[in-house]
Amino acid sequence: MRVTLITSTALPEARDLGEEQPRKSSVKLYYVFILLDSERAAAFIERLSKNRLSQALAYSGVPIMAGLFILAFYLLLGSFIASLTEPAVRAVVGSLPLQSYLLIPGVNPFVPVFYGLVAIIVAVTVHEGAHGVVAFREGVRVEGAGVILLGFIPVGAYVRPSEKELATKSTTRKLSIYTAGVALNTIFALVCLGLLVGLILHSVTVTGQGAQGIAVYQVGKGSPAYLAGIRPGDVITKIQSFQIANVSYLSYLESHVFRPGENVTVTLTGGRITHLVFEPSPVNSSVAIMGISPIDPLPVLREWQNPPNVLVYLAPATYGPTPLNPALSSVYHSALPAWQDIANFLFWLWWININLAVFNALPVYLLDGGQVSRELFVRIFGVQKGERVTGAVSGLVLFLLILLVVIPRAFV
Repeated sequence: MRVTLITSTALPEARDLGEEQPRKSSVKLYYVFILLDSERAAAFIERLSKNRLSQALAYSGVPIMAGLFILAFYLLLGSFIASLTEPAVRAVVGSLPLQSYLLIPGVNPFVPVFYGLVAIIVAVTVHEGAHGVVAFREGVRVEGAGVILLGFIPVGAYVRPSEKELATKSTTRKLSIYTAGVALNTIFALVCLGLLVGLILHSVTVTGQGAQGIAVYQVGKGSPAYLAGIRPGDVITKIQSFQIANVSYLSYLESHVFRPGENVTVTLTGGRITHLVFEPSPVNSSVAIMGISPIDPLPVLREWQNPPNVLVYLAPATYGPTPLNPALSSVYHSALPAWQDIANFLFWLWWININLAVFNALPVYLLDGGQVSRELFVRIFGVQKGERVTGAVSGLVLFLLILLVVIPRAFV
């Protein structure tokens, strides 16, 4: 555990902008970041370390890290095999922008700026605070703690433990400190997910309009639907005299009833009527398409309310047709006030925290998983060989991560 922005990487000594004598707080520069260092923050973390819950956190760190390590490799290897064997997977992954691999709100097109930034700040603060609490509990003094600013925007928090005291501790105590961050991130993430699913999503229903037909999730620019004025969030109830009950029925009509070039009347909820001319499918020219991505609102909601497994929630809520996607805000309803804002806060707190935890569990240098693996390898093989083994494992994992980016784009 070291000073961190998003992962646990050490910051060299920053330049102090305050006076040279000891102070309760100080302002320091580290490249483009401003560090507000506070002894009071360190004292607060020390008080938290005396709580009984800190002992549970210290004990739970190693088993949670082990579980995250297994999950991380399951996801990595599963994605790697799917990229090699499934053309459809390669096509989907290869179409994603490269910045979607970054956990940065606004840069990653699927992570909203406001919710994402709040979640990043909370996740990093939780992560570093956990390291500091367990460090104090294991007898390692935290020399400083504070907030990291980019300009006037808070982007995280950090703690600065005594490296000399940490070096003197046993492997067991070191592992408790190294794993505390990912442990608390995971616990916090699961609490947020539990509140989202158990409290918010189970209060959500499909609106009366959404239940009357199929919802439009995406509209291709320049497509027949786009030219007809159909937009995401619209609900199609009829095409000509055919009542559109579900997506399967629309697919049947496009394949077997309507023809490319045919001019049809489309009825939307609220009695709105428009006209469009079907165009041929690029895959099969005899199939008519209108250029939309439709969904059945109720099955989508039920999948999120009662998912087959937790992996459903690992995809960003803005990536596909989900009840939290802003494009479908008119299709879902809840009696809870401001339910969409609350649901989005809980989802992104879950998503950022669990991604931060899983990523930090990887056995790569500078990450918590790398520090854990180094400690274990050095204990097993000795310092020199342990360092070499740690370096080899780090290189292998990084190579696998690079392949996951390259393969879908090289063999589409």
